[in-house]
Amino acid sequence: MQKKKIFLQYTALCILLLLILASCGCGAKQASNGQAVNLVSVNTVQVKTGVLNISRTISGKLEAWKSVNLAPKIPGKVSSVNVDLGSFVKSGQTLITLDNTDLAAALDQAKAGVTAAESALSSANRSYLIAQDNYERGKELFAQGVIPKAVFDSEYALKYELAKEQVEKEMPARLEQAKAGLALAESSYNNSIITAPFTGFVADLSVKAGEMASNAAPAISLVNLDKVTVKTFVPESLINQLKTGQIVKVEVSAVSKQLFSGIITNMSPAADPAAGNFAVKIGIDNAKHILKPGMFASVKFSPTPVKNILVPVEAVVGASNTKFIWVVKNGYVSRKEVKIGQSDGTSVAVTQGLSEGDEIVIAGQENLQEGSKVTVVNSNK
Repeated sequence: MQKKKIFLQYTALCILLLLILASCGCGAKQASNGQAVNLVSVNTVQVKTGVLNISRTISGKLEAWKSVNLAPKIPGKVSSVNVDLGSFVKSGQTLITLDNTDLAAALDQAKAGVTAAESALSSANRSYLIAQDNYERGKELFAQGVIPKAVFDSEYALKYELAKEQVEKEMPARLEQAKAGLALAESSYNNSIITAPFTGFVADLSVKAGEMASNAAPAISLVNLDKVTVKTFVPESLINQLKTGQIVKVEVSAVSKQLFSGIITNMSPAADPAAGNFAVKIGIDNAKHILKPGMFASVKFSPTPVKNILVPVEAVVGASNTKFIWVVKNGYVSRKEVKIGQSDGTSVAVTQGLSEGDEIVIAGQENLQEGSKVTVVNSNK
């Protein structure tokens, strides 16, 4: 009885071992040499080319399209201030005048000097014409023997030469000197007046009538708001995807949620040494003058689309410095090291390592090793 019990226990144990071995053999196939080969189930897709529609939003600050700080060219006491903070001014308009009483007197005197020199030159021209006629008549008299040579030389030839010297050299030189004096007087007088170099608005005013104004410090600042500029800084990964003339969208939340259309006008060819970013300027039309210098803006850059090999982001595995993708060929996998570019969160551009049409693994990579035989489930070709 005891032997029969032992036999039954032994038989049950053998059956259990056979069941365990049978279960371990599930999912395996026999190789040609009789050994079992484990098949790894994976999901795959076929590599295709496409375009990533990626946009980057970078903050910036508005600047005036035109701005200038104006200081008097000479120091002096402020006689009058003809504008106020925020005033609209036209090009050439007088903004500030210094006390220029003495300069005005000097200007009047210089103008009188030019008038006198012009009158003297006109008189010299008339005298020259008379002397020239007398000279011609004297030559005839001398030729006829009516007058001796000494009389001809002193009364006719000498007076003619003196008149000619006056009209050709002395009087023109005097007039030029007077004009130079007038130009200097006008410049000195104009230096006492600050005028607007362009049409715009008064952005800052730091002097009042009766105060002393220095030629070393701005007395008034102007801005033109017909256009504004957004100055921002973009990373090196983006700069080569932008170009001057490219249209971008700009949001200025302080004004509205409406997106303004801007155009890239300038791009720095060198990165900022400290931050490593590149300065970019965007011009925006501002006919209503609602955009103000100093406001913060968000610039939405949409780089020019470039066709690349695209793969799902889940296909890429590996450390930050080394990326690879499993490629399926003839039922086996091999690991291909790749270089990747930009991503939109769903797809990523592969710049090196794959070819269009390659079949790649997007799920099941954790069970793979080089040369693994796979069975493809739910392939998306």
